[in-house]
This record gives sequence, C-alpha cells and structure tokens, in this order.
Amino acid sequence: MQNRDVILGVLFKNDRNGYEINEIFKTIFSHFYDATYGMIYPTLKKLEKEGLVSKRKVVQEGRPNKNVYSITAEGKKTFKESLLSKVSPEMRKSDFLMRMYFGEYLQSTEVIKILEEEVEAKGMLVKQLQENLKNWEHMSLTQEISFKVGIQQYRDEINILEEYIKKYQKTEK
Repeated sequence: MQNRDVILGVLFKNDRNGYEINEIFKTIFSHFYDATYGMIYPTLKKLEKEGLVSKRKVVQEGRPNKNVYSITAEGKKTFKESLLSKVSPEMRKSDFLMRMYFGEYLQSTEVIKILEEEVEAKGMLVKQLQENLKNWEHMSLTQEISFKVGIQQYRDEINILEEYIKKYQKTEK
C-alpha cells in the first residue's frame, strides 16, 4: 500500500490530526510499515487537494491551532479499492542481515556481539508489540493478525540467532 492509502485507512473510522497519525505510524505500524513524520503533511495536503480528505481547524486556547483531517466518501471509496488491489511483494531492507551476509570478514567474537545485540533488540520489539496488543482496545481480528505475525516473526528470528550464537561459541573453544 502507498502512504496515501495508509493515511486514508487511519482516517477511515476516526478524524485525526497529523500528530495522532504519526503516533499510529510510530507505534501500531512500526513493525511492518516504514514511514516518516515528514511524509504525513505533504500527503495530507495532496489528499485534501484530490478531495479524498477534508480539513478543519480546531482553535485551542494557550496552544497553537490544530488541523483535524476527515476522510471523504470519495476517500473511503479510494481506500477500499486500494485494499482490494493486488498485494505487492514484500521488500525487506535489513542493515543487520547485510552485516551478517558480509560477516565472514569479522572475527567470531565480533559476530557474536552483533548477534547478541540483535537478539536483545528483537526481544524488546516483541515486548513492545505484546504491550501494544494488550493495550489496544477494540482490535479487529485482522488487526490482531498484523500484531501476531510480527511477534511470531521476531520470536522465530530470535530462535535462529540464538542457535547461531551457540554455533559461533563452539567454534571459539
């Protein structure tokens, strides 16, 4: 899905401001969708120009005014069409896996250190996803799938990495 489709999906049930949209990208989508804060406002502006979202200004006392965005009927139609379009093949970009690919140029102790750090990082991601899953009220079955798949993928990766830590430790002896 394109950034625009994801933002339309975020607005499908609830009106939101840019900050709230960014929080969803940083928390809920963090394990399977990469987007930046700098993408949100230009995309919202384009969606508004296309008539897929509308914007209203909310005046706040003692704080700057905020813009709240709503999806239009045309936006809902466009979003549903994007959901039914052909799923693009997944593209994974991993700094860690690149380092492992070229890890033959490192000493065993250096590889073990990188593996252990990755196990710790993946463990933190599992904990964060489990916490988000626990705290998210009214999660649909399809939303639950996105979290459970992420948790299981990270757990599987941890198992593989721990297996190779042991293999490397045996080669050091």
